Amino acid sequence: MKTLYFIILTFSFWSLQAQDTHKVKIFYDCQAGYCETTYIKENLEEVEFVRDRKFADVHIITLSERAGSGGQVFHLNFIGQNDFKDIQQKYDFSIGADSTTDLIRKKILKYLRLGLVPFWYKNGFADKMEIKFHVNKQKKEIVDKWNHWVFKIGANTWLNGDSNSSNRNISSYASATKVDKKNKFSFRLRYNNGRNKYTFNGNEIKSEKESFYASSYYIWGINEHWSYGVFTGFKRSKFSNYDRAFSTYGGLEYSFFPYKDAASKSLVLTTKLGNEYNRYFEKTVYNKIDEMLWRGKVSLNSNLVKKWGSIYAGINYSAYLHDIKLYTVGFNLGTDLRIAKGLNLNTNAYYGIQHDQINIAAGNLTLEETLLRQKQLQSGYSYFVSMGLSYSFGSIYNSIVNPRFDGGGSSKTYYFF
Repeated sequence: MKTLYFIILTFSFWSLQAQDTHKVKIFYDCQAGYCETTYIKENLEEVEFVRDRKFADVHIITLSERAGSGGQVFHLNFIGQNDFKDIQQKYDFSIGADSTTDLIRKKILKYLRLGLVPFWYKNGFADKMEIKFHVNKQKKEIVDKWNHWVFKIGANTWLNGDSNSSNRNISSYASATKVDKKNKFSFRLRYNNGRNKYTFNGNEIKSEKESFYASSYYIWGINEHWSYGVFTGFKRSKFSNYDRAFSTYGGLEYSFFPYKDAASKSLVLTTKLGNEYNRYFEKTVYNKIDEMLWRGKVSLNSNLVKKWGSIYAGINYSAYLHDIKLYTVGFNLGTDLRIAKGLNLNTNAYYGIQHDQINIAAGNLTLEETLLRQKQLQSGYSYFVSMGLSYSFGSIYNSIVNPRFDGGGSSKTYYFF
């Protein structure tokens, strides 16, 4: 058997004036880790990009998920509209963790072309298309010498300062993961050390924060809806008053939709039960220097991606079993909604009620410890909210790319103060 490695669609355009067809109008709705919109606009033939999905012949939703190798799996959904509403296409492809930006954008472009073939055909462009197959005549068996294991190590540091202050931070991490169709394993380590020095009225004030975290889990898949796992953790943080803290949990999860649909829709109920051993640097507000506790956790999280935008929401609850008054409950909500033509609403919100901060050190903090956040303070709640509206108007066509003064094509802008 011949092994098909990939399909490349090439198009030859001769005289547009001789045709009475119009370009296929597309709304490129990319919600993936890589979008490369500029490159796509410059290289995708015979299409007109529009700003409003209602004016598009095809709405292309691009999603991505992290793969076990550290790379990503892309999902491209082609949704026909108006005269093309009978055409629905979906393509999936993966990229490796070591893939370059150029390789990624070329592969996205390739699958965009592949998905647009039925739309071009219906639009009368059949005579302009040529299909070529690149095949390998020798069958080659792929051998994974790492047996799906992926390892990562890294470290970074930063320094900044002036005549009145100096700051230094060092962090390092390591991880090992293995993922197959049903099961996955992960082990992670992270170390962080930060030092700050301030000079005020001739006095020198120093602050240091150091933390170390380790975690692991093994998850077994039962079927397309059920999974269970074991989770372990260790942490050491003077800021949080943990000299050493160990935890072991067992967990059960139910997905109301099949796991294979997680990129576009998900509703997942997760429960965990386990114990924690904590040894503290200082006696806590509960007069404990060490303790062993049992704890339960429940969470319900959902995500939905549609033509009108996306929305995610979740609620999580945890409590210590020896005293259920020691609990935390948190709510999160996020949206990216297209309310009307050109009008978008973006929200991100979290609110948490905290009554389980058993690690808080007893005694009063000094002014320096409070202002420099050298120790964790007790708080009954925490929150985060962001909300924004955007409105655009004018021409709905935006296929022209002009990279002048874009910093060499970079999509990032840096501000220095």
